[in-house]
Order: sequence, then structure tokens, then C-alpha cells
Amino acid sequence: MTKLIYNNYLKVRDFNIDEEYYKLFKDKETQFEELKTKSPYDILFSDIEFKDIIFFDKLIIQTIESRINIQSHITPSLREDIRVELQRIFNYEGYNQSKKITPFFTNNFNFRTCFYCNKDFINNFEENTDKLVSTFQLDHFYDKGTYPYLALSFYNFIPSCPTCNSSKVKGTQNCFGTCIAPNDKNFDFENKVKFKLFLDTKCKNLHIKDKDDIDIPLKEQFTDEYDKYIEVFKLNERYKAHKDIVYEMITKAELYPESRLKELQDLTGVPFQQIKKDIFNLIDENDDLSKKPFSKLIKDISEELGLL
Repeated sequence: MTKLIYNNYLKVRDFNIDEEYYKLFKDKETQFEELKTKSPYDILFSDIEFKDIIFFDKLIIQTIESRINIQSHITPSLREDIRVELQRIFNYEGYNQSKKITPFFTNNFNFRTCFYCNKDFINNFEENTDKLVSTFQLDHFYDKGTYPYLALSFYNFIPSCPTCNSSKVKGTQNCFGTCIAPNDKNFDFENKVKFKLFLDTKCKNLHIKDKDDIDIPLKEQFTDEYDKYIEVFKLNERYKAHKDIVYEMITKAELYPESRLKELQDLTGVPFQQIKKDIFNLIDENDDLSKKPFSKLIKDISEELGLL
């Protein structure tokens, strides 16, 4: 739901992500080069380097999958044989996960909220031993079971909350070709999808008695490229549990019309816009939505209510 640009969350600004991450798995490059000397891997990966996979783009997936499909027609059992061999080299579980990948993300980045849903904090905290502990999980956007060669790929990791990464939500769903990833350069969920406010027909002029009179579905504008994303992460269903946030905003809008806010400005000397921001917990136009839970919801509904 919020765009992921890894450099924006670095603890040290000049930290070279690609260079330092590559160092973790340089030994794997030798194994990969050895694999490429064997059939059918000489056909599958002949012109593909280890770094091309570790720092992949979508074209790499398309190329590899196309070649696997062609070879699988010749040898039906090939895909499974390839999967087993690639899992041996690009093994995520165990040491690589706990001693390399998770510490790399925990020690070098300050993430705040889940990039998939913007509902939960995923920040780090320090134990008494000064050891950093992460509350995020690293989701393989492209399922490592389906694409075993991407199991260690840096840009396949999306820091997320346990709910989004659970079997009840995304799980192992294959998102290739159906969902756009938060770290994709074209990801623009913030501008193309908005929470829309709908009230029960019995409600007049924002006079509501209960949060159940409210509906806040996500509506895409101009395209349908995020429909699957909304479905996969069950965003509409999950946000229904948080209609109280919108109910409180509507209630405040009734209690604090502009005339009342101007009275408060005259009484306190605090600028009108600051009073408005404090009362309604408004999100500034240029604020990074990933820093605060529910910021996307608050910003969109603020626009719906004419508060921005």
C-alpha cells in the first residue's frame, strides 16, 4: 500500500546496499557458475550472471521461466528436478535467513509500518543486551517455492507484518503477472487507489450514530491494476475492523466546524491550520505514509470530508 524505496530507510545514508548484500552470498556465485556447466542449466542460465538473479528484475523471471517451460515440454519431470537443485544453492531457510538476511535488514534499515497494508508497525527495538530485534517479517513477493532461484534475491524481500505474510492472507500465492510489488518503480497505490466514504442511506449530513453506518472500500481510479493486490492482501475485509477511526473523524468534523476552529484560534493564538491538524490528526501532503499506521486511510478520508 505504501511505496518501498529501500534507500529512504537506510540508517547510514551512503551505505551501498547492492555491494554489501552481494558480499553475503559471494560464495554462492561459485556454486552457481559450477551449476551452469551442467545440463540443462547451461541452457537455462548461459547468459545470466549470479548478480542478475540476486538483484533481479521482471525480465529475468520471464526469461528463466520461458526457458524452463520449453525444456519441461521435452522432459516433464524437469521442473521439479530444477527446483530441488536450485533450492540447494539458493537456500533461504536456516543459516542464510537467521545469520545473514534478517540481520542485514535489521541492522541497516529503519522500517516503520507494513508496506503491504499500512496497518501495523514493523519497527525494531532494543533488548537489554543492546541487541536489535525486528518485528517485521520478510515476505518473498515472488514465492520461493515457485521461483527457488529468487529465494535469496534482495529485491524479492518486502518487509511486512505477520498478518500480511501469513497463510491466511498472502501466503504462497503466485503474484507474478497479477500484482505489482511495493518496490516496483511503477507502484503508485497512494495516488491511484483511494479509501472512499459511504454512509448508510438513513444518515443525513454526516449525522451518524454508529460506525456500522459507515463503509470505507478501496476504489481504484482510472485503472484496474491494483484490484488483485487489494484482493490478495484482503485489504477491504481487514479495514472494516477499523471503521472506528473514520467514525471518530466524522464525529470531530461535526463538533469542530470551521467556525469553531476559528474561535479556538482567536482564543489560543495557535494558527488555524495547526489546530485543525492537531484535532483531526491530519497527514501533511508530502508526508511519508509508511511512517505511521493508518496514514493512508486518514489522508484519504480527510480529503473525503474536505479537511485538507
